Amino acid sequence: VPVAEFTRALQRLEGMVGVVHLVAVEDQVFANEMRLRAEGRPGLPELGGELRRHNVGGMVFQSSLEDWQVRQMVAGLASAPAEPHPRTALQARLTAAGVSGLELQGVYRFRTSEDVEDGRVDPAAALRRALELSALAWESASTGRVFSPLPLRRAVVEMLEIGASGPALWDAWVTSFPRHEHALSVALHALLLGDALGLPRAVLQDLGVAALVHDVGYAVMGGDSALAGPEGLARHPGEGARALLRQRGFSDAKLRRLRAVLDHHRGHAEPRGTPSLVGSLLRLAEDYASFLRVYGTRVAAADVLSAMSLAAGSLYHPVLAQLFVNALGRYPPATLVELEDGRCARVTSPARSPETFATPLARLVDARSGALGDLVDLAGGPAIRRALAG
Repeated sequence: VPVAEFTRALQRLEGMVGVVHLVAVEDQVFANEMRLRAEGRPGLPELGGELRRHNVGGMVFQSSLEDWQVRQMVAGLASAPAEPHPRTALQARLTAAGVSGLELQGVYRFRTSEDVEDGRVDPAAALRRALELSALAWESASTGRVFSPLPLRRAVVEMLEIGASGPALWDAWVTSFPRHEHALSVALHALLLGDALGLPRAVLQDLGVAALVHDVGYAVMGGDSALAGPEGLARHPGEGARALLRQRGFSDAKLRRLRAVLDHHRGHAEPRGTPSLVGSLLRLAEDYASFLRVYGTRVAAADVLSAMSLAAGSLYHPVLAQLFVNALGRYPPATLVELEDGRCARVTSPARSPETFATPLARLVDARSGALGDLVDLAGGPAIRRALAG
């Protein structure tokens, strides 16, 4: 009877919301971010502890399960955890038993504002989570599964709490990640521009999610290198929007994400009409990240911005293009600069204020190994002699 009840409930939920996310945080349980009341439901507060035995904090049901699959799931959860990686072992066991459409996620905990204030939210770890979730969304789309924007949204919220324009997030990006990690680069620059524009927090979250999955249309088309040419460039925004449409329901948040993905290659002056605001922001961030990835070893980041500024009014909204320059600064993050004293440094912050537009934070570069060293505030000197390519 419990198995049949669970199966029917899961089928009803799938019909209403599509992908079902069950998350246990400490002694509370959430279904698609709605907290389930524990009163009159024996065992619900203990669910988190049962899942944590296998290092599991969440379960994603991509589709409803049949009775025999539910029994296999219960048997797996009731078994002894397999060390040293119990969640991975349990996932493999369920897959081998034919329980498809069920994904196990890691353990969650509640985060307080003090976590951000005292530095317990590590910026590099937050960026790594965003990048991993972007890769998971790509993998889901490539196999025809519906990916949920909720984990991506939580990752964007974490980035915004650290500060979209704050030095900590950008220092982590410059020091800990290859700058050709395209989805992460686009998300950071889009959030920086959206923050400079003063967008509401909810719109920033949707912009960040769209940035992390803006190229997911390529995954839908198979990710074949042949589609990287003009055909793929023309098709992938529409295919990406279709992938987002597979998520059930409509809301302002979903529509903003759809428009951003659909418009992220549309020019400001196209005959089809002006792109949406979120699409215009994403276009600037995407083009800048792409130009750096392709030409970054040959030109300085400031040269890329100068070239993009020439297209203000045609490809880009002129006000947004100027705001992008103002937000990044004279020497954008990751720019290699030569200092007046002969040393080199790598810029690790966007513009912090109009007064420090041309004097960012930077990390000294070891002349022999190229490793990044001490953080210096160039507002206090030494002066920058020139920007270098690479």
